[in-house]
Amino acid sequence: MRSKIDRSSRREVELVAKLGEMVAMEGAVGAWAWWLGLLFGAVPLLCLALWHSTDTWHCAVFALRYRGRGSNDIRRRLPPGHMGLPFLGETLSLLWYFKLACRRDDFIGAKKSAYGSAVGMYRTHLFGSPSIIACSPAANKFVLQSAECFGIKYPVPELIGTMSVANMNGASHARLRGFILAAINRPSSIHTIATVVQPRVVAALRDWADMGTIVAAKEIKKIIN
Repeated sequence: MRSKIDRSSRREVELVAKLGEMVAMEGAVGAWAWWLGLLFGAVPLLCLALWHSTDTWHCAVFALRYRGRGSNDIRRRLPPGHMGLPFLGETLSLLWYFKLACRRDDFIGAKKSAYGSAVGMYRTHLFGSPSIIACSPAANKFVLQSAECFGIKYPVPELIGTMSVANMNGASHARLRGFILAAINRPSSIHTIATVVQPRVVAALRDWADMGTIVAAKEIKKIIN
């Protein structure tokens, strides 16, 4: 009688132990499932929200600041593009194209592929500041000929002079640029420039033909110097 009771009690103990192991395994599987769900569910959503946060913020600020239409009854809107990561923007992408991959045109090419090449202007965020990239002739002409709207300055004005044409804006820039163009565009000036420059260019082209492969920046510096 006792042996039967002992056997039944042992079976019960073994059954309880197996149930405990199964519960422990289910708990471990549940913990792994929770972490995997967090990794493949919440983390991508967080990264997506982080990626679009800067662009959404700047678009909202622009919409609140420039509500309605402009003076010519045209709705103001930002050019297509993306502002990138918070604080960094697209600076890392720009450095990768320019410094590591050495495919400088591909940075603009990626913008054209994503948003179309007909626009010619794209918004971005570079080196801590919101920026607009203008890569069409019409946009660049408008920027360069609108000195009263766009202040163009050299990063370190003292290197080329604070009163140089590159560091002057508005009426002063237009007046100085007019003096320079008037001096260069005269027939006598063009003849003098051609007389001095043409022999150097012809000699350089002959040397380049013999060299085969050249580094353009270095060779052009030799001509200028």
